[in-house]
Amino acid sequence: MGKIFNYILKGKGIGLKYIFYVATIISLIFALYIRIAGADLVPYANDIINQMLPLKVENGVVVNPQNTIKVAQLREGDVSIPLPLVLNTNIEDINPAEVPEGIYITKTKIYAINDQEIRIYPFSEDFEALPQDYSEGIKSGLTWVAVFAFVAGAILISVLYFIAVLLYSVAALLLGVMFGKKYEFDARMRLSSVCFLTVYVALFCLNLAGAAITVGGWTSFIVIILLQSAIIYKLPAANNEEIALEVKSEDKQEVKAKEVKQEEAKPQKEVVAVKTEAKAQASKAVKKETKKAADKPKKEVAKKEAPKKEAAKAPKKAEAKNNKSKAKPKKTTKE
Repeated sequence: MGKIFNYILKGKGIGLKYIFYVATIISLIFALYIRIAGADLVPYANDIINQMLPLKVENGVVVNPQNTIKVAQLREGDVSIPLPLVLNTNIEDINPAEVPEGIYITKTKIYAINDQEIRIYPFSEDFEALPQDYSEGIKSGLTWVAVFAFVAGAILISVLYFIAVLLYSVAALLLGVMFGKKYEFDARMRLSSVCFLTVYVALFCLNLAGAAITVGGWTSFIVIILLQSAIIYKLPAANNEEIALEVKSEDKQEVKAKEVKQEEAKPQKEVVAVKTEAKAQASKAVKKETKKAADKPKKEVAKKEAPKKEAAKAPKKAEAKNNKSKAKPKKTTKE
């Protein structure tokens, strides 16, 4: 509980990060459920599609079948259940007010009718659909539905959860007044996000386990309010001097811990520095010895060749000396 109290009083942000994480995980579970559970329904979907076929449209009019009425059936063994999917090529238009909700295919249009809206799609292109196995196409479509459900679900659930946490923060304000404690908006949002996400995740897991508990009903509301009350009751007031002292003491402890770590790290750094310096000196010594070893043969060769060079230079020196002596003018004496 200490970490939770510390997060509520001194944490950063308003809990949006955790709301998004939970919403993403829940939407991922729903998306996987759609994809996995939907795979079992593919044979039924394929059978329903083939019940409406063949269907051929030319110039915006159904030419095959003609004068036909079909109602799709969900068939399981000997049991058949009528579905709200009707093909009637005897008529071109229908009155949506006179028929129940469902999808209706007429001679020229497709009607999608429900309580909130009515959509009409006229046949604009020629096509022909024959009875066959559409299982692969249905599976591909199911995969895209699951991906869309994951992305849209994560965004939608995040928005709804944020609004709910915002409302529960107002409840936290009222509960704080009741307990004689006052908290800033950020602290109340963190408190509400902790309580809301804890209760919702717990109820969601119980639902997955088969418990008959409605997530989002009065049960969850009461449990969240009770959890908020319990935390606020035990939570120190935000303006309490003890909290300020506690924060300062914790800050001091953190500073001391950092200093201790730095002191412990110093010997290691010194050892590393000594090792590095020793390696550098050893490397210099190796380079020096290598250079000496390389220069030694050169010096010995130079010593051996020195007498030869001197002997070769001797005739040239003698010749130069003779030439010099000949070049000197003779002194003349006057009588």
